[in-house]
Amino acid sequence: MVIVYHFPDSVKQYITAVPFPGRTFALPERCPHPECRAAQCLIRWGSYKRGALTTKSDDCVRVQRMRCKVCGRTHSLLPDFLHPYRHFVVSLLHLVVSLYLIRGLGWGRLMEQVEEMKDLPERGPARSTVREWVRSFAYGTGELLLDLLTRQLMTLDPLAELPRVDTPPPAHGDDIPNSTKQRRLHPVGHLRERARRFWYLAEYLYALAKVRKPDLDFAAAQFFPFLLHWLQTLAVPPRLFWSPVLATTPSTPF
Repeated sequence: MVIVYHFPDSVKQYITAVPFPGRTFALPERCPHPECRAAQCLIRWGSYKRGALTTKSDDCVRVQRMRCKVCGRTHSLLPDFLHPYRHFVVSLLHLVVSLYLIRGLGWGRLMEQVEEMKDLPERGPARSTVREWVRSFAYGTGELLLDLLTRQLMTLDPLAELPRVDTPPPAHGDDIPNSTKQRRLHPVGHLRERARRFWYLAEYLYALAKVRKPDLDFAAAQFFPFLLHWLQTLAVPPRLFWSPVLATTPSTPF
């Protein structure tokens, strides 16, 4: 299993840190596997390298592996600038999805924006990769996670009137590039409308969390990392992107 932990600095700072942050980050108190949950049983169990790709560099980072002494399962401590099973950094996933889903750019203009960010033509995601990101985000949030998020918001504030997609976004969105304040809707299907609804309600969740916990160590630009941690606290796999074509993707909502 993957355990996401908060790393507020840049990928470069993570790479140059000695020892690397996963080596010094406190291990969870319990085994994360639901069939175990043994306490004080995790030990560090080596590390491995994985990609942390942007439009400007192809970096590799070391990821700490840990092992449960009770059940024998191994787990990974993943910094939250990475998404499980995605080699491009979360900030790029955030930007691309917001350009299409929130600002409403078509594929041509969206890819023009991506190309402008590249240092070299061969760097950055291909058009097919960008399309897969949007489809996977739409399925993951619109089909699997929207009802979960709605239930969570009603639990936090049962009397709240949840915001509509066509109402102004909360003030914290001022700091998010391409936030819903710049919305120009692009025609999308029902599932992507639900994904847009998820995004908007997730911003509302972020605003509620900042009010309840002013010292919350997530800047507005770390919206996706915040959501990965939110899912993890609910014992849901910390993933926002679920490819609908993979056999391992859930077919029913959480």
